[in-house]
Amino acid sequence: MGRIRRPLTVAAASIALVAAGAIAAPSPASAHWSCGRSAPPDLDTSGGHHTLEAANMRVGSSTRCAISGISYTSQSLDYHCYALDINGVDTWTYVVNVQTKVGGWIRDDLLNDYGSGVWCPNQTNL
Repeated sequence: MGRIRRPLTVAAASIALVAAGAIAAPSPASAHWSCGRSAPPDLDTSGGHHTLEAANMRVGSSTRCAISGISYTSQSLDYHCYALDINGVDTWTYVVNVQTKVGGWIRDDLLNDYGSGVWCPNQTNL
């Protein structure tokens, strides 16, 4: 699944909700997981994930957030779900390193399969 398709899918869903008169979730252009929030729910049941190179894990879906750990290519990752960065440009996946048990956000272009295909609910738009 390409990185471009996910934000467009969420945008289409938000437009459909607005057209139907429902209150829409945060728009994909501003939705993100803010620094320091607790981990999102584990909604992605897929496996066999790893980084393409050593990658920093962060406490939110942005390089502006502090580093919570590091994941190496030899370490397995458990995906939870994905979010956009604060600028609405890059997608990030929340992962738990199976070996170290440390969790954090990794930008999807650093992951072997471009990250989770499951959208994280309850993202912030602040």
